This record gives sequence, C-alpha cells and structure tokens, in this order.
Amino acid sequence: MHLGKKYTFPSYLVWTRWEIGTLFLWALFVTSLLELSHWNFLTIPAPLLEVVGIALAIILGFKNQECFNRVREALQVWEQIDSASIVLANKLAATLGVPESEEAAVLRGFFYRHFAWLTVLRFNLRETKTWENIQESGNKKFLADLPTPESRSDLNDELAKCLSAAELQKLVAHRGDKATLILESQYRALGDLFSRKVFPVNLFVDLMKMLDDLVRCQAAAQRIKNYPYGRNYYSIAIILVKAFVGIVPFALFPFAVEAGKSAGIEHWTVWLNVPFSVFVGWIFVTLEKVGENSSNPFEGGPNDVPISYSARRLEIEMRTMLGEQTDLKPIEPKFDILF
Repeated sequence: MHLGKKYTFPSYLVWTRWEIGTLFLWALFVTSLLELSHWNFLTIPAPLLEVVGIALAIILGFKNQECFNRVREALQVWEQIDSASIVLANKLAATLGVPESEEAAVLRGFFYRHFAWLTVLRFNLRETKTWENIQESGNKKFLADLPTPESRSDLNDELAKCLSAAELQKLVAHRGDKATLILESQYRALGDLFSRKVFPVNLFVDLMKMLDDLVRCQAAAQRIKNYPYGRNYYSIAIILVKAFVGIVPFALFPFAVEAGKSAGIEHWTVWLNVPFSVFVGWIFVTLEKVGENSSNPFEGGPNDVPISYSARRLEIEMRTMLGEQTDLKPIEPKFDILF
C-alpha cells in the first residue's frame, strides 16, 4: 500500500516507459508514412476517433470503479480479520491467562495456531495467479527493489516457529486448505475447553462466533484472490485501448498539417503529430493500466492491502498478551510502500 501523499509524474513515466516507447514508434511510423507517401486517404475522420474515445472512456470508467471496489472490499475483509483476531485474543486472555496454569498453556497453543493461520493465509494470498500483473515488466522491476516478506521466506520455516513438530507434519501432509485445517483445530480446542467447563455457555458462544467470523473473512479473501475481475470486461478494454491508440496518429495527422499551413510550415508542424499522438494515447493506456493493477489487491503490488504488516502487528500484540518478550519488529514502509 502506498502511504505517500501521491505518486509523482516521473514515477508514472518510468512505470509506463515501455508503453510510451511503443506509442512513440507507432506514431513516428504513421507520421512518416503519411508525410512521405502523401497517402492522405489513410487518415481517419475525427468523428470516428471521438466515438471510439467515448466508448473507451465509458468502459475504462466502469472497469476502474469495479477494480476500486475490489480493493475496498479486500481492505474491509482484512480489517475484519484484524478486529476479530484482537477481540478473540482479548477474551481468551482474560479467561485463560492465569500464569503457570494449565489453561495458560492452552492459551499459548491457541495463539500460536492463530499465528500459523495468519501465516498460511498471507502466503496463500501472495501466490501468483496467471491473470495477475506482478510479472509485468514495469511491476517486476519496481518490486525487485521492494520484495514482499513472503517472497523472502519459506512457508514451512515460518510455520515451524508457530507449531509443534507433530502439528507441522500434519499440516504439511494435508492436501486440502491448510488455513481451514488450522481453524478446525481452533474449533476443537474451544470445544474441549467448554467440555471441561473452563468458561460458561455465553462466552463459549461468543468465542465460536469469533471463529465463525474468521472463517467468513478467510473465504471472502480467498474469493477475491481466486476469482479475477471479469475477463470479458478486461478483454474489451484492452481491445478498445489498442484500437484507439492505433488510429490516433491517423486522426490527428490532418490537424498537425493544418496547424502550419497558414505560415507555410506544414512540413514541419506535421511532426507534432508524434508527441500529440503519444500524449493522447498515454492518457488512456495509463488509465487502463492503473485500473488493472488495482484489480488484484493481494498479489503484493504497491497498491495492495498490507497483509504482511497487519499479520506482524497482530502477532506482536498477541505475544505481548502472553507476556512474552519478542524480537519481532513492525514492518516499516520502504519508499512509502507498506506490504
């Protein structure tokens, strides 16, 4: 997540440098072709450019709004995970946190399984999907200097810090959803405590509701992760963008010629078609790219939900509830980017 005031214009230029280069070469080719060949019949009427531009603006506006909705929903889901985790931890600590008691050991096991659940979930959400944008040239270079914590560690090594050898072996051997398996263990742990009459019925019901909330939040996060923004809308947006930037130099060429006719320098002003075409094309290409790069809020991009930071903060707070001293440090933003 970007925590700075804004992205700078130069950063956008660097991010879209390959697109700018392609637009420049295409505009230069078209302008050279029309100027040297005098094939003016190839120029595109301005009304056609307007129609395609309006259609493209509508589809990009719709797409970017839907992509923003995905980011907003992902933030809300993770905020619910955050709050549910803290509420659950506080209620358990208030009930079971008696030093040197049998329940204190149970509380520690419950907390550490929760750390494992957060670890599995964030690793799952960071997995690369074929439709995601993390491997694009601009993003790949940018994130090479800003790797996510998950890309620099191994899941099993992280889980070994939270689980016993037996629990880790069982989890690694599990062929289903590992995060769900951990939550199943938490349900059984609460049921065992209730059967031993450690806490009353009303508290047991409240704690089970907290686990239910975590299950629903996990499912919501995995839905956002595993199901992309509609590929039909994505595809038509790409087609329209390519069509639009393809015809822009043909449509703007007559205007570049006309700009110098009165002074007799039309053979010079015609080359203004290149920067004009690049600028117009860049606007729509960048709008499409911004929306698309916001459509997968868990992939680990600079605009995604900071799940690594949140999970680390939760672990530090819960370890403090256990009375533990920990060397864990909060994840800090780097270059205004927080993962």
